[in-house]
Amino acid sequence: MEQMTAHDYERLVKLIALLASDNDGEVLNAVAAASRILSGYGLDWTDVILPRRLMPIRASAAGDVAGDEDDVVGGAPPPLDKATPLVMYRLLMASANLSADTKRDVRRHGDAIRDGRITPAIRGELQTMYTYAVLRGRPI
Repeated sequence: MEQMTAHDYERLVKLIALLASDNDGEVLNAVAAASRILSGYGLDWTDVILPRRLMPIRASAAGDVAGDEDDVVGGAPPPLDKATPLVMYRLLMASANLSADTKRDVRRHGDAIRDGRITPAIRGELQTMYTYAVLRGRPI
């Protein structure tokens, strides 16, 4: 991963400061611009918001696709920091809390997960859906 330039870092800091604006349009534009900068460096919002010690980045795709045969241990799904993308995928597809449209969105990540091509964007989408539908039990 390429290291962020000083110019992009300063721009990102300014854009994040704009998130406190009272102007909704300004906030939306700042989010979009900041997301583009992050994406350009292979990052997403979880890399900015959550400390690495709370959400470790797995060193290889092999660790992402490896999953225990039993995705649910002791009747409870694994916490977010312990769930691999494959485990999240399986539990999301089995969840009654996903609409048909949302399951379609999850299903389109299946090939990337099986092939070890998990991007930060895919990981972020899975983590968000997993948190709400599986861990919190909310319909999405």
